[in-house]
Order: sequence, then C-alpha cells, then structure tokens
Amino acid sequence: MSDIDRERARKFQEMFVRILKSPLYKRKLSDYTLNGIGLSHIQSLPLTTKEDLRKAGIFGHLAVDMKEIAQYHESTGTTGEPSAAWFTQKDMIIGGRQLKECGVRLTSEDLVLIRFPYAMALPAFLMQHAAWQTGAGVVPASGRTVVTPYPRVLSLMKHLSVTVLAGLPREMELLAEAARLSGSEPSKDFPALRAICVAGELMSDKRREHIEKLWSVPVFNMYGSTETANIATMCENGTMHIVEQDFFVEVLNEDGSSPVAYGERGFAAITTLSHQGSPLLRYFNEDIISVEPCLCNCGRDGTKLVHYGRSKDRIRFGNIVLDAMDIQEAVYSLSPAPDAWKVLEQEKGLHFLLDSHDSGKWSEENVCSRLFSRLQVPVTIEITTLLDRVDLMSNVPSIKPVYIKKRSNGA
Repeated sequence: MSDIDRERARKFQEMFVRILKSPLYKRKLSDYTLNGIGLSHIQSLPLTTKEDLRKAGIFGHLAVDMKEIAQYHESTGTTGEPSAAWFTQKDMIIGGRQLKECGVRLTSEDLVLIRFPYAMALPAFLMQHAAWQTGAGVVPASGRTVVTPYPRVLSLMKHLSVTVLAGLPREMELLAEAARLSGSEPSKDFPALRAICVAGELMSDKRREHIEKLWSVPVFNMYGSTETANIATMCENGTMHIVEQDFFVEVLNEDGSSPVAYGERGFAAITTLSHQGSPLLRYFNEDIISVEPCLCNCGRDGTKLVHYGRSKDRIRFGNIVLDAMDIQEAVYSLSPAPDAWKVLEQEKGLHFLLDSHDSGKWSEENVCSRLFSRLQVPVTIEITTLLDRVDLMSNVPSIKPVYIKKRSNGA
C-alpha cells in the first residue's frame, strides 16, 4: 500500500467518526454495519444525492458544533434549491492548500486579482487562502457587482501590475472584450500578467486555448463545487490532478449502481475525506467525468480527471450522446471563436446563436459545416447580438450565463 493510500484509509476512518454527527448520515447509515469498514467497502454504502441534501435542509449535514463554523456558503445554481455547505477554519485552510497545488505556482511576488463573486460562492475565498498561504497579495475585485465594473477591473490590472487573474472563464472572455472596446489589446497591454486561474464553469481544451490566445498567458483550470471545495487542479502540463489526500472519486453508471471502466465517461460520486464542517459520503453530484491513472511529466502520479459537464445538459439524438464538453469544443473550434454563444436543442437538431465583433469573418455555410463535422447532428446557426457591449462598459454587473437550453418534453 502506498503512502497516499495509507493516508486516505486513515482519513476515511476519521471521516466516519465526524460524518455520523450529522443528522443526515445518522439517519442514512443507521441500518449499516460500520465496524471495520474501509475504503475497499465504499461501494456497499449508499449514495448521497442532491435531493438528499435538499430534504435534509440547511443544517442537515452539519457535522460540527456551530461554534466551530468559520463560513457558510451556498451554490449559485441557475435552477433548483441552492446547496448548503459549512466550513470550519481548518476547512478553509485545506481548501487554500488544494488550490496551491495548481500549476500556476503562486509566490510572494504575485499580486492576484480575484474576479470570482464573493457573495455566497466559495472559489473567491479558497483562492484568497491559497494566495495568503504562498505570501501572494490579493486584489478582491469581485464579479457580478456594481463596485468593480469591467473598465475598473482593467484599470486595476494595469495600474497595480497584477500578475495572476482568477475568476470564472466567462469573466476572462468579458474582460478581454471590454479591453478591446476600450482600445486596449489584452494580449499586449497587460505585461505584468503571467497566468490566469479559472473555476466554476466547464472548461474544454478549445475554450482554454481561446482564453490563452486572448491574453497570451497560460490558463489553469480547477474543478470542484460549493459542497466539496476543490477536487482537482491543473498542472503546468494541462492535466487535471485529483487532490487524492482529500477526496475519493468514483465514476459510476447512470443509476449509480456500479463503476464504469477507467477512462470512460460516467457520473461522479465524491467522498470528502478531509472536510470537517459538512462532510459528504459518495456525493452523486450529477456531473459527467472520467478518471484514469496518470504518470504526468510534472512528476505527479495518481489519477487525472476530465469534466464533461452536468448531466442536465446532456443531449441525445438517436444513438448520439452529446455532453456540454462536446458542444463547447465545437463552438470554440470556430475561427474566430465567438464572444458569446448559446445553443438551443430542437426536435431535429441544434440551433446555435453566435455573437462576435469579428463575425464578418464567418461564413454561415462554413460555420454550419464545422459544427456538424464535430457534432454529427443537424445544425442551424443565427449570427446575432447576445452580448450588450454598452452594459459591458458601464456599471451593469454580469449575470450567470446559460449556454445550453434544452427543449421541454413535447416542445
């Protein structure tokens, strides 16, 4: 058994002591024999679903006394009830340490502008802890607020010589467009910027390449959720490494009854080995992922993770199954890539709404052909205006975008 396997086995035992203090798991595990149970027995234990968390309520999976809680967070999903998550001070420190493993390699020389929203969401605070733990400075330029509109953020980046930008992928695209509208060239006019860290949205390889081209710096992705904190970070070679000392990640079939083969797409079940405030056992978070063993050139082994999107965004046409990752890869393979886009599922195919300041370079026939060749389903497009560029340059905060609109049954 390797050192990391021994550490995870120990943390799993410790996690069980904590988890049984929460009302949810006291009830959920009451019929299970838990003496001597270890990670090798995990598939005999029940899944935790989003519906379980909703029914349990805000305090349902709280596993420590309130006096130990440092922060409370909620997910910012576009649909359904928000998910609650409780964090002790130790949880926040561990969350910062998880992000420190990112290939950006923060140092005390860095000044990190954090563009993640600070209201209720988690990533801004974890990024802040990662910066503090490495000695880096922080500029808290929260997104989705009137306090820091896009022109002001660009001014802060330039005048403060910000070295690392952290936020949602969409914010990186909007900041680049705001820079263009203000007469700047993002790839040249921010010479201090050396890297971008993103989380909170799906990030395909093509989208990452697009953002890297906009800013001429490497982009590092991170994968996690409000309920779990950060599960995987991208190294300098573009590999998403699972933070294995803190998480046990399973990839299951659609009904959660059995694992899929290594490297195959399936449904994530996340066990938080280190979380104190609201630990989770086999959290079936409705994400589509794959994992497989990896010996990376960065020197790390273990398993790598690929995130393909949410199950709610999966589209089926006959035998063809498209995840959000497939659609995003197709969109960002266009030249030029759009400034904004949206896809509508229709009975006979997909209808794409595309917006670019450079749309004159698009041919409708070529765009349709390119999208069809990637997706193998009928495609129609509409070149239109999705992004209000006047709002972008004024004091209007952005809202969470919807990229994929599924059709309702019978529509």
